[in-house]
Amino acid sequence: IPMVAQSLEVPGTTMFVPDNTVGMRAVVRHLIEEHGYKRIAFIRGIYGQFDAEQRFEAYKDELKAHNLPFDENLVVNGDYTNESGREAIKILLDDRSLRFQAIVAANDRMAFGALEVLQQRGVRVPEDVAVTGFDDLSEAQAIGVPLTTVRQSFYTAGKQAFETLLKCIEGGTVPRVTMIPTQLL
Repeated sequence: IPMVAQSLEVPGTTMFVPDNTVGMRAVVRHLIEEHGYKRIAFIRGIYGQFDAEQRFEAYKDELKAHNLPFDENLVVNGDYTNESGREAIKILLDDRSLRFQAIVAANDRMAFGALEVLQQRGVRVPEDVAVTGFDDLSEAQAIGVPLTTVRQSFYTAGKQAFETLLKCIEGGTVPRVTMIPTQLL
């Protein structure tokens, strides 16, 4: 049966993957180079999930490229939901009593949850703490503060996946992995 997959490795299928590395490194680089931040927390996606692991590795790689130490206490596990973003802030501030200048969330929904808790606590975003996401969900432009995020075009990925699926059905040869470009916003 001809199949394609989004960020899921399935034998015999073409996998469509956003350029997680380029996108996430651009976010972290922006925070370091444009704003001078050195204490950057990270809210991970689902452990072991393809996109989540690539984004986490990109975060660590960009810290290393700027000679900033990786601090595992600044990393909190999430699951791509608003609730896990809310919980991450509680862990960082209440359980670990940490200070940080910015939070990089592995997706926009976790960034929304983090932003909500920060605002409830009177933390000004972006003046006191910068918050970034990934995906460029439409809600990112309507949350009241500008969210720095990474755009991945779900439309482009879907269109290319459909075209690739048609090519598979017709017996054509298709690449094993197709990278979808990302863009820092």
